[in-house]
Amino acid sequence: MEDIDADIYAISVDSASNHLRLKEAGEFTFSFLSDPEFVVIEEADMRNESVSHRGFSIIDGNGEVVYSHINDFFGDQIEETVEIIKEQF
Repeated sequence: MEDIDADIYAISVDSASNHLRLKEAGEFTFSFLSDPEFVVIEEADMRNESVSHRGFSIIDGNGEVVYSHINDFFGDQIEETVEIIKEQF
């Protein structure tokens, strides 16, 4: 898989302690951020009532959301996900 020059974050309404447990269990290398007030989640149009949708968003260097994609299986479909991100990047 080709590298993409971008910062990657997982963002959800989960608590910091839940994020830490998930990050350690999955041995993820990117940061997990907690957004319990839905500030970033709503800006990215990823709110699903009291939780966030699964998927990904691309936010430019100015903090503008340039693309959001809702997909519960984006991680299982990583090759397709990478292609969509590269197209939008």
